[in-house]
Amino acid sequence: MKFLNSIYFKVFAGIFILALLLYECVVQHNKDFDIFISASKMIFNGESCYEVWIMPAGLKYYYSPLFAVLMFPLKFLPQIGYNLIWLSFTFWVIYRTFILLPFFLPVNKLSLLERHWFYIFVILCVARYIVDNLALGQMTFLMVWASLEAIKLIFQKHQIAGAILLALIINFKLIPVAILPYLIYKREFRAVGLTILFFIFYLYLPVVVLGYGFNNQLMHAWLSSLANTESNSIFEDMGRPSLSSLIPSLVMETPIEFSIKRNFLALDSVTTNSILMVARLALLLFLTFLFGKPFQKFKSKKKLFYDISLVFMATPMVFPHQGKYAIYYLIAAYAYCIYTLIRLFYLKGRPHYKIVYSFTLLFVVLSFVGLTLTTDGLIGRRLSDASEYLNLIIYGALFLLIAMALLKPRKFTTLQN
Repeated sequence: MKFLNSIYFKVFAGIFILALLLYECVVQHNKDFDIFISASKMIFNGESCYEVWIMPAGLKYYYSPLFAVLMFPLKFLPQIGYNLIWLSFTFWVIYRTFILLPFFLPVNKLSLLERHWFYIFVILCVARYIVDNLALGQMTFLMVWASLEAIKLIFQKHQIAGAILLALIINFKLIPVAILPYLIYKREFRAVGLTILFFIFYLYLPVVVLGYGFNNQLMHAWLSSLANTESNSIFEDMGRPSLSSLIPSLVMETPIEFSIKRNFLALDSVTTNSILMVARLALLLFLTFLFGKPFQKFKSKKKLFYDISLVFMATPMVFPHQGKYAIYYLIAAYAYCIYTLIRLFYLKGRPHYKIVYSFTLLFVVLSFVGLTLTTDGLIGRRLSDASEYLNLIIYGALFLLIAMALLKPRKFTTLQN
């Protein structure tokens, strides 16, 4: 493991990242980020970028007007130029995310060898989704890092700075809004109020560039596109790793592939949508149970990280229209489970810890199989497509949720900060 701290490893890592940047920018040059730039160009020319298929990717733009306005400087660059800037920023965000882990988890309590294995296992568990996000030029890395950074600032009583950052990424993409109910649950009302105020400010900030009327038009079109996404989720999200795909595949008739029938009921779309809403609510109630008593202030950084990991887990499962890339949100849950398993390894001789350790390890491994080992790079395209048809990714996420439930922090007082 001394190699990891050597100059040779650092040089190798630098060359690898540079090669990956060049590959992603030159060879794999068409990305979802092109949609962001195209939307920015449309708004700059006075056109609405919502509910239109943006070519050549043939995708829709679901992000905020402010984000498109902030992309204005990049639209003057060639494709390789703005891809290089975005990917360089992405690598920085990934690095900052791993830098944040020791703030929440007492990684310093691990030996040097254990710390190395901790980071290696965490990277391996989400490697598939790191690759997906890089290939697509997605912003999931930004969402995860900024959410953790904002929570860190709020925990440190820097509510204004935390709210400014949290409101900004909620404006970009509404998914981090899930953090607000958790902050209310933890009696962080000031942070919530400030976040809402800054969010409203960000909604109208593009007025400076676009004018009041055009900004209002874009804002209403944006919210309308998000509403349509939710109402059509049981039809448009088939094949995506979320409850929006899992529930319909089990209770309504869908096209049969690989000669495997998935559904055990044949309900209509209205009933299916009702069941989907109940499933989402049940999942959220279960997470609330794992949070513990409401309106209790943050007790420790590790418990805070546990809770935020659960919020992150709900993100790809509950929100509609999330691609495989959103599974990267599970990085926090994997980090928590792997850290706790390493600490439990020395306590597993005790009967209670042995049972918990064994079952938790089993569910983490099953999760890894469903989430990562089903990639086409390992099992081939056909088997990978079959695994997605059978929703093995979402089952893997549910296995990880069981592991998180088994490792609820208050059960392990010897492992607390």
